[in-house]
Amino acid sequence: MITREKRNSNATQLLIVALLSGMLCYRIGMFAGCSSSWLQSMESMHSLSLAPMNEGANDDPDDPAFYGAARSNTTAAAAAAATRTKTTFEPNDRRTVPRPDHPYDCGVVFFYHIPSTGGASINQWFRKYQKPAMGNISYYQHWELAVRPKGFHADPKGCEAKFNAGMEKHIQNLGPKEWRIAHSHVTSTYMNESEHLLYKWRADVEAQGCEMINTIMLRDPLNHAMSLHKIVKSKNSTQEEWPKYLNEPTGTGLWGTVLDFFLYNIHGNRNGTDYHNGVGGRNPYNVTKEEKVARALELLHRHFDIVTVADHAMFQSTLLNWTGWRNIKMPHGNVYKKDLHFTKKEVETLQKLLHKNGDLDFVDQVKYEYHDHLSYLHN
Repeated sequence: MITREKRNSNATQLLIVALLSGMLCYRIGMFAGCSSSWLQSMESMHSLSLAPMNEGANDDPDDPAFYGAARSNTTAAAAAAATRTKTTFEPNDRRTVPRPDHPYDCGVVFFYHIPSTGGASINQWFRKYQKPAMGNISYYQHWELAVRPKGFHADPKGCEAKFNAGMEKHIQNLGPKEWRIAHSHVTSTYMNESEHLLYKWRADVEAQGCEMINTIMLRDPLNHAMSLHKIVKSKNSTQEEWPKYLNEPTGTGLWGTVLDFFLYNIHGNRNGTDYHNGVGGRNPYNVTKEEKVARALELLHRHFDIVTVADHAMFQSTLLNWTGWRNIKMPHGNVYKKDLHFTKKEVETLQKLLHKNGDLDFVDQVKYEYHDHLSYLHN
């Protein structure tokens, strides 16, 4: 077995031999050819004798596991880098749509509002454009509380149907220079099962020569989950009970993470004949976290035009460029002014649950794709 001390001794001996060989070769004028033999021997020992040691790792080169671990780590890193640097787009990916250098003539702005992501500020900003002096833009919404003092909304599908019916009317008969806004919030749209509506709404708007602009604001998963603790008491829960439903892949919670709300809204009493656990529950088809993340990214790619993570300035500037609306300052709405207190263990537990649920992977990939997160590593 080769020990650390023996490798260090070998390295010292090789360096001495190299120095003496170099001096001799220099004196006889044959440095290049004479040095090749000891350079080869040095190369074979370089990584073992000169590289910094990793304490606690398997550092025995006589053990096949030493090379297996090194090779697997290198392969995993290379695979991750390749995934990051290669971007493939489906034919209908909204990120590939050529954007004009001037505003669209008319259209509908659809905002999918995930609670506690800064969406209240965006919604208040939208409402300002209803004023005649600010554009007289028609605004539509229909939503109701999903979690009430006595339980979940009794008829979430009925509420969803009302939103859809109103949305269908809202996007018809657009004028040549007319813009409209639609706000989808709690109990309005269940994105994972509403993709056919997204296709239809876009087709109806584009058939009128106008543009459908679907928008969404996301937020760091941990910040988002911690922020929602502000409504724990109003939902008749406790800080201890609040996140426990995340321990089960299809558990029913009184709130939704960024990923779960995007896909499933607050399911509550929503029912489907093919749901894994019958009535309610997030992740009603009991898919893996990898499938959830892939599905969420698929929906963003296919249907959403403005996707930001806690970046109101980017959201606002992009939308103004595409619509030509007057620049109105966005308010800071629904601000919680009290303190929220967490123990270190509570934060760590919440972070682990969000990772297990897929939220961290989802938002991290969104940052990479829509905000050039870590792009400097690949320039």
